[in-house]
Amino acid sequence: MKAICLTEKGDLATKKWGKLDCVDIPMPEIKNDDDILIKVAYSSICGSDPLMLNGNMDVPVGAGFGHEMSGVIVDMGPGCTRRGLKIGDKVTGCFVHFCGICENCRAGKEQYCTASVQNIVPTQAEYVVWSEDQVYKLPDDADLKTAALVEPLTIAVRSVEKAEIRIGDRVAVSGGGGIGMMVLQLCKMAGASEVTLLEPVEAKRELALSLGADYAVDPLAPDFKEQIAGIVPYGFDEVIECSGNSKAAETVLEIAKNSGHVVYMAMYPLQYRLPLDLSTYLYHKELRLDGLFLATYSFTPAIRMLKRLNLDPIVQKVYKLDECQEAYQDQISGKYAKIVFDCDYQK
Repeated sequence: MKAICLTEKGDLATKKWGKLDCVDIPMPEIKNDDDILIKVAYSSICGSDPLMLNGNMDVPVGAGFGHEMSGVIVDMGPGCTRRGLKIGDKVTGCFVHFCGICENCRAGKEQYCTASVQNIVPTQAEYVVWSEDQVYKLPDDADLKTAALVEPLTIAVRSVEKAEIRIGDRVAVSGGGGIGMMVLQLCKMAGASEVTLLEPVEAKRELALSLGADYAVDPLAPDFKEQIAGIVPYGFDEVIECSGNSKAAETVLEIAKNSGHVVYMAMYPLQYRLPLDLSTYLYHKELRLDGLFLATYSFTPAIRMLKRLNLDPIVQKVYKLDECQEAYQDQISGKYAKIVFDCDYQK
């Protein structure tokens, strides 16, 4: 089958980018009683995927790309009886398999499962095999293109939950990628009176305003501080940093109000160290800083929210699998909120 895989490793020290290609790999097979074979319909590019190319993530040549997907069940092992799934169901899923019985799993912290296994078969491919407990049924009328965003939507859901937005709060969302666009919509639903998006790309700022943002500001503008002071003279109640940009990680500390709440939910370069002035930000400003890893328990609410969010405009480019190099160039450019692969699903 076709799949997007790493064919040449990047080197972070020399700033050499690696290479990916659409290659033929063996079709995944059902080997366990609880395995499910899924025909992938759409698979989106995560903001973290390019880290496999630039050397930030140490992955071997041959590693597959992609973990955000939607698809249709085409075969099931005989033990798949617990979730009510059947052949022909539209589904999405979690790329990590958790044991469910270790101390962390039983405490509701699956993201720290001591026996977790990350799926090694890419979802930017024609087929994928996952265990039954990794698979979530989509509504029968779900649009498979936008449903490919469920996994990043789980991160958006958990980010907003962690922010603990109160009715009437004024919130800043840093970063206008796919998750940032979902976060700003969820913030309004959570009770924020105003949401401001921080994003240097003008087209993304315009998209954010069309999706309900009250303000959209370029954080690189010379008068950025003056613009923010005009919106919130004393700072934002909550700031959710979605960009993964090192400079943005520092900027959000400056724009949060005293006793404000900052949620960092993105991946940052492994070598980056936030220069946190404890006296200024934690002592005098009493900021509360929060982080986020995975969001396994958010799959069900994320699926329920699919019809409440305006996701179609967020998917700004659709490519075929064999157009992967152009797709990733666009992803790295930062021009588009979300890029999705059409994985040749035939209805």
